[in-house]
Formats: sequence, C-alpha cells, structure tokens
Amino acid sequence: MEHAYGPVFSNLAKACEKQFRTREAELLWKLSGYFDGAVPSVGEVLSSGRADRAGPSLDARKPASFQGLAAALAADETEHFDSIKTEATAAKDRGALRMTVWGSKVNAIQQSVVERYAKQGDALLQDKSVFVCEACGFIFIGQEAPEICPVCKAPRSRFSKIS
Repeated sequence: MEHAYGPVFSNLAKACEKQFRTREAELLWKLSGYFDGAVPSVGEVLSSGRADRAGPSLDARKPASFQGLAAALAADETEHFDSIKTEATAAKDRGALRMTVWGSKVNAIQQSVVERYAKQGDALLQDKSVFVCEACGFIFIGQEAPEICPVCKAPRSRFSKIS
C-alpha cells in the first residue's frame, strides 16, 4: 500500500522545531523534500496534458484528475484508515486511533471540497479564501479562518491562508 510520506515527515519536522530539536527537524525536512520530489506536483501533472484523461495518473500516489482524486480519497477511507484502525485497536494505541478519527473527518471534508469544486468550478472560490489547519489538515473556504478548528480545536492562528 502506497502512502504520501512527504506530509507526514513535514508534520514531524514542525513538531521537532517546536521542541527545539533542530537536528531532527533538518533530517525530517530532508526526508519530506525527498518524498515530495518523488511525486509530480499538480502543476507538472496539469502542464503534461494528462490531467483530463481517464485512467491511471502519472504516479499512483498522486491522482491526475478530479475523478482520480475523489477515488483516492475514497480509497484512503476504506483501505488506509480501516487497516490502521484495526492495527491500532489490536495494539491498544490510542494516539493512532485518534489519528484515524481526525483523519476520517478531514478526509470527508476533502471529499466534500473536491465534489463541490467539480460541480461549481472557480465559482466556489470567488471572493473567498482557502484556509488549511496546520494541526490536522482541515480545509475551510470562506472570508476568514474560523475561530477554532472544528476537527482538532486548534485556534485561528494555526490556519494558513492558501489563496
């Protein structure tokens, strides 16, 4: 089973930075960069002219179309979260179980955003900004970030404005 390791390592690097573990953070940022570089960016996919084709993407880890992205998000829920939840339950790992709950919530939100964008196109983003919670990945589309993240309860200051 394939995983996108770049975001995992970047989150770990951020955590190390907050704990003033600079050497570990540097190594994790390098790992994140390696895995991010191993997968084509959205711009590379779109400029290749393959983004609108049906069928497999350029890289199985990065879907090249809205249909591929929606399918990958659905697979995350059924394949990845279910297997992680089963293993975490068997190991009695509360942290991993909590991650599957948050991950499932964020995954559902990502699916909703993809479906809404597929239907509405650029009108979805007209006069609005996209904010992403740095703690859990929650996506919010609106004028300003919410006071607290509805998924992980992080404050507004933890939201990054993407557009």
